Amino acid sequence: MNKIKSTVKWRDDKITMFGKTYPQARKVAFYGDENIEYTYSRIKMRTRFWTDELKMLNDRLKLDYDLIFNTALVNYYRDGRDHMSWHRDDEPELGINPSIASISFGASRDFFFRHDEGEKVKLTLENGDLLLMLGETQHHWKHALPKRLKINEPRMNITFRRIFE
Repeated sequence: MNKIKSTVKWRDDKITMFGKTYPQARKVAFYGDENIEYTYSRIKMRTRFWTDELKMLNDRLKLDYDLIFNTALVNYYRDGRDHMSWHRDDEPELGINPSIASISFGASRDFFFRHDEGEKVKLTLENGDLLLMLGETQHHWKHALPKRLKINEPRMNITFRRIFE
């Protein structure tokens, strides 16, 4: 986590929700194959070329799980105040039924899934955990990382995705 934190170039984007603009509640960096663009919540990003650490993790996902990704969105949560609201990773450039691999480092955090029909599932993602979201997950489930004010340690999450141009 510390090596990745010190080698990536962080962004401090603003996000607009319900007509109001706020600083994004985490730091992000976007890496991958050359010149890939990705837009979410009206934030447009272009990849920086893989760092050695991100490339190694991506290669390992291909070797161990036969999953091919061309980008990595690195999220850095400074403490439990940084969070991510309910959402789906369903942007058009991810294609139908996107595969997403999410690797967590640092502080343990609660991570929630909520099904369209109301079912809610809580996971505790710990340092080194890998979460695979496959198949129709993004069609029927939203997910969130809520605030946890008692957590004072940082967390890093890397979501590997395949962007179709």
